[in-house]
Amino acid sequence: MRASENMPELEGLRPFDSCVTFLPGFPWHLSAAKLVEILDRYRVAEALVHDNHARLTYPRERANHHLLEAIKGEPRLHPVWVVEPPRQPGKEAAAAVVAEMFAAGVRAARFPLKRIPPMPWHWHDLCAALEEHRVPCFLDFGADNTTGSPTDTDVNGVRELALAHPQLPFILSHVMGGLGVHPAVLPLMHRAGNLYLDTAGILEYWRDAARELGPERVIFATGMPFTDPGILISNVQYARDLDQDAKRLIYGDNLRRLLEAVQ
Repeated sequence: MRASENMPELEGLRPFDSCVTFLPGFPWHLSAAKLVEILDRYRVAEALVHDNHARLTYPRERANHHLLEAIKGEPRLHPVWVVEPPRQPGKEAAAAVVAEMFAAGVRAARFPLKRIPPMPWHWHDLCAALEEHRVPCFLDFGADNTTGSPTDTDVNGVRELALAHPQLPFILSHVMGGLGVHPAVLPLMHRAGNLYLDTAGILEYWRDAARELGPERVIFATGMPFTDPGILISNVQYARDLDQDAKRLIYGDNLRRLLEAVQ
């Protein structure tokens, strides 16, 4: 599906894509300039961007810092760092991770949960440090790309973390699988008010979340370049059961609110 030139009032809705992967090198070279061209083509106002090498390789810090250089001078592209718990337990090491993010101007984090599962004992210190500053945290269950689905154990771990850190926003990012979204995701969202779902997964699932919990709990995402942004944009824009106010929240105002709340 191609984005139409006359998608109604899309510019006024100011879409803010929460899941864009920077892919330097083979097989795709998605430069910052190319990303901005894609945003322009689909009328997306701005995007959160993370580096795929930071998801997949060590040291993650190298790719995180490379991302900053790669998107420098592109004010519509906002960096997200892929972070993991320090090996050393305690508040000091966890706080140092957050301090480095803030010093670099980074205000959102991505958790590589396929490689480091949400074992609460391992993640609690870092979540506490992030919670102190209300940093939005994107939960990434993908392997080679951002598409992934949590296991039963993952869902239990996310539950414990979300309930233990109620002031920390958690966003289930690009969650989908061959059998759909884990059936416990929506029940968990009913029980954890700081848990959000993005639109890059199964279409009807995020619509159910918007209907049951309100559009305030849904965050716009395309998952590009692993998925076609035109399809994901259209899924929100032409949703008949959402009014323009709800679409405006989903498209970007929810994410902007979370980012503005970072302390």
